[in-house]
Amino acid sequence: MSYKNLRRILGLILVIAVISVSTLTAATPSYAASFRDVDNHWSKSYVETVSDYKAITGYPDGTFKPNETIKRIEFISLIVNSQGTYVRDRKNGEFWGQPYVEAAIRSNLIGSDEFGNMGESDLNRNISREEMASIVVNAYTQTGGRIDSSALHKASTGLSDFDKVSSDYRKNAIASVALDLISGYPNGTFAPNQNANRAEAAVISYRLLVKQGTIPDNSLPVNVTLSKEKLQQGDMLRINVYHANSSSELSLVQDLYPGFKWYDSNGVILGYIPTNYHTSPGVHSLNLKDSRTGKIITKNIQVVSRDFRVQYLTVDPNVEASTRNDEANAQYRKYFNPAREVSSPVKYYSEPFILPTKGRITTEFGETRTVNSAPTSYRHSGLDIAAPTNTEVLATNAGKVTLAMHLTLTGNSIVIDHGEGLFSVYFHLEKLFVSKGDLVSRGQLIGGVGSTGFSTGPHLHFTMSHFSTNVEPGFLIYNQPVTKNNYQELMK
Repeated sequence: MSYKNLRRILGLILVIAVISVSTLTAATPSYAASFRDVDNHWSKSYVETVSDYKAITGYPDGTFKPNETIKRIEFISLIVNSQGTYVRDRKNGEFWGQPYVEAAIRSNLIGSDEFGNMGESDLNRNISREEMASIVVNAYTQTGGRIDSSALHKASTGLSDFDKVSSDYRKNAIASVALDLISGYPNGTFAPNQNANRAEAAVISYRLLVKQGTIPDNSLPVNVTLSKEKLQQGDMLRINVYHANSSSELSLVQDLYPGFKWYDSNGVILGYIPTNYHTSPGVHSLNLKDSRTGKIITKNIQVVSRDFRVQYLTVDPNVEASTRNDEANAQYRKYFNPAREVSSPVKYYSEPFILPTKGRITTEFGETRTVNSAPTSYRHSGLDIAAPTNTEVLATNAGKVTLAMHLTLTGNSIVIDHGEGLFSVYFHLEKLFVSKGDLVSRGQLIGGVGSTGFSTGPHLHFTMSHFSTNVEPGFLIYNQPVTKNNYQELMK
């Protein structure tokens, strides 16, 4: 162990001793090995790792509150603690943060007039990203850290809004990006005046300690999060895995979806488990194993049953005979089924999904049907939206057209691949405005409402699926089912 790191660790021990005999807040902060509110949060590995090094604290109730904004004094104390800097005892009746402010000034992390008059009200304001950048870069350079000039130049031209950073902070803001202590946003901005939350502060603390050699690089344990821990039949679960080396090293044992597969997306490994009317309600276990470490992570999800409607239809026998027959079914299987078998491993979309047309909901997802007094063996795979002929039908999101043709059973039909196994389907169209292989954008006109194929009147049959497993479109668009009772409110 280097002398520098030994001093830092001894300093951390001293900080703990100081905290143990002085009250910094209403109660002693928690250096818990785990916090009860980060178990399903993307920052869990960062928070628990820096907490293990006594560089960040939680609250006395055992929480960390990762999504809450972090105040100036909280971030100052976080960095001071991470550096093992001596902090004097708090005087009776004194603001808890005053000793940390003095330690930060003494260590050249902040100036003596950094935040107004440096009073309690100024220090309890939410910290901005440019202020964090200044403090964390000062901490790095004060311990002998160097910044590569070429990395500085690259960082200075990599984000579009460094001109909006305050002149006092601009140099360190650029340096924080060059050092990868603070990241820019996907839209190419630094957002200097935006406030950060406690989870982001934990990440910055971790990156600083890695840069300084206190924490080994790549030491973060695998973290698994679920989009939901309770979902209704028809909803789709997303599983995110952080800090895994490769999807080839991960295996998932579960009884919900035999077609499960992993995707790599910007450093996160993810997968989807769709549910529908065939999914058994109850608690289901997900057991993920990382073959590199041998670690097994178990998560439980609850699938809640949904009360699906029954629909009674009367269809012209001539229409039924001409569109629902062996020849029509064979054609459907030949052309439609393959259209949902292959999906881009990379998403085409980056925006929320939209409803492709507006009108009256005549059939909900998952309904059972009786046609001409004969019960059918299938469930309704999507939403039927009744609207006048040639009402515009828009692409629910960006994607690639994998089918655009007339089918006897479903009429003029379109299938769009949105990537990562997600498809949208449009049946009974009057007109087709796209062709197979076309790339479409969110909201692009792709067809018009019609009554082609097996249909009782002009409407759009709209389905969403993960490969061939149909899901409730409403969950992807409104985060709830679209029903005959709520569609008017949702479509406003």
